[in-house]
Amino acid sequence: MSKVNFTFTVKLDDNEFIRVDEHLYTTRSSLQGEELKIHVLSKCCLKVLKNFEGQLTQPVIEEWLLLSKALDQSCSYESQWDDKKILKELIAGSEHPVSWYANHCRVS
Repeated sequence: MSKVNFTFTVKLDDNEFIRVDEHLYTTRSSLQGEELKIHVLSKCCLKVLKNFEGQLTQPVIEEWLLLSKALDQSCSYESQWDDKKILKELIAGSEHPVSWYANHCRVS
């Protein structure tokens, strides 16, 4: 069995993706697996990231995704998090433990 690499072009609407560094975050799950730098997100997550377009870096997004999982696993599942506040802290370079985010970024 041989392996063949293809290069392809995809047209996406502005509300379907955000580009950060060399990575593409999109709501189009059909693109998952086409390229290692294509990541599938929910529409909700994409909407939050769009608020910070131009300010995001790949390490900030990776930290945000890990932090979101950590908060969901370590706190009450019913808790909702202020993702905008979390991203502002990460973009500013603030270093906080997960407990700080749990205490300061819970949606009331």
